[in-house]
Amino acid sequence: MSAVIARLDIATGRFTWINCGHPPPLLIRDGHVVPQAMEFPAHLPLGPGLGPAAAPDEHHVRLQPGDRVLLHSDGVTEARTSDGSLFGDQRLADGVIRTMVSGNPPETLRWLVRNLHEHHRLHDGATIMLVRRHPH
Repeated sequence: MSAVIARLDIATGRFTWINCGHPPPLLIRDGHVVPQAMEFPAHLPLGPGLGPAAAPDEHHVRLQPGDRVLLHSDGVTEARTSDGSLFGDQRLADGVIRTMVSGNPPETLRWLVRNLHEHHRLHDGATIMLVRRHPH
């Protein structure tokens, strides 16, 4: 079972997470994805039968007021169109940035879910979560 476990300290903006088998989260700042800001190797998925393993690495990033973090499973980026092309990382990032211009995070997620269901076939579970650090 893959998982991301995350915590946001709303006072300091410290975002802490462990990633067990998911793509890296996307840090979105000032309307742009910050390249490689959250790209750390994922730990193995959770579950029995994997043998003894070291504890997953904990990663940290300090979010600025207004920053957003998009967490998603590989089922989102591996969804395919009828011609077989992947939804992909770039389409995910571009679509999220484009719809965030409205300043309405729920609309961003509605666009993403609607786009996946209307134009893509899911071959795996698709999970998304958008976190925003509100300005003080």
